[in-house]
Amino acid sequence: MTSPASPSTITRTADSNERLATARPSEFAELFHEAITEDFGAVARLHQMLETASQWCRTHDARSSAAELDVLADRLTDLGEELHLVAEDIGHEIHSRSHRTAAAARPSPAVSARRDPLVRQSEAPALLPPNTVRSRLRSR
Repeated sequence: MTSPASPSTITRTADSNERLATARPSEFAELFHEAITEDFGAVARLHQMLETASQWCRTHDARSSAAELDVLADRLTDLGEELHLVAEDIGHEIHSRSHRTAAAARPSPAVSARRDPLVRQSEAPALLPPNTVRSRLRSR
């Protein structure tokens, strides 16, 4: 039978998950990185728990279970390294996307060049074609 998790651990995990779920794009990569790589991140806490359980099993002559827990701890170390790489990729992807979004929001120089004359024409007072002006002058 396992003992229940401490309220502070549950609260800390819930807070981390809530912060991650509600993070702005500019915050997400850093929060995710912290959650998996920091000393008190999810992977570190789980790894520590597996090592503690393995040691407990060795102390209480449950060597087979201790060996299984050690294998899981090793696999978790590998998973932690993969998660670290994913965290870096997330940061690059979000950073790259934000630059693409900002670039897409700015009109290209070609579009600006095409728009400027149109804007100037609409701002200028409407002029009558030259033939109309001449015909009016003659009729006077």
